[in-house]
Amino acid sequence: MLGHTGSVTSREASWADVADRLAAARSYWLGTCDPGGAPHAVPVWGAVVNRDLYFFSERRTSKARHVTGNPQVVVHLESAEDVVIVNGLLQDVGLPQDHPDVLHALTAKYSSPEDAPYLPTADPDFDVLWRLRPRRAMLWRLDDYDGSQARWRRG
Repeated sequence: MLGHTGSVTSREASWADVADRLAAARSYWLGTCDPGGAPHAVPVWGAVVNRDLYFFSERRTSKARHVTGNPQVVVHLESAEDVVIVNGLLQDVGLPQDHPDVLHALTAKYSSPEDAPYLPTADPDFDVLWRLRPRRAMLWRLDDYDGSQARWRRG
């Protein structure tokens, strides 16, 4: 953290802790790498279903091409005040339409009329759904930086 000079010991978090914080977010930043190794970051929408985080896209996008070549990603919340950073792999689980539970979660989460055109239920061009397979995560809240730091790692 910028300006922080103290020594902090983080506690161990459960995946449920991480998934709950992810579920509450409206948007996420998804970091991928292009074939040459250059980083690429893009905001995305997603939903947590059964403690799994899902994202959708069009296969023709840069991020989708990057994930096809290298599924290793970093996902984090928009905020620097409420921080969740997850490293893992994105697994292609097929068409969004083949996962009604995820579509329902997305429609419930992004429920305003302005959101509707940007969801897979309204736009058939969204032709890939990914499930995040997390490997490790860090989380903290800036207002209690020392007390809220936690880490999770797949066992």
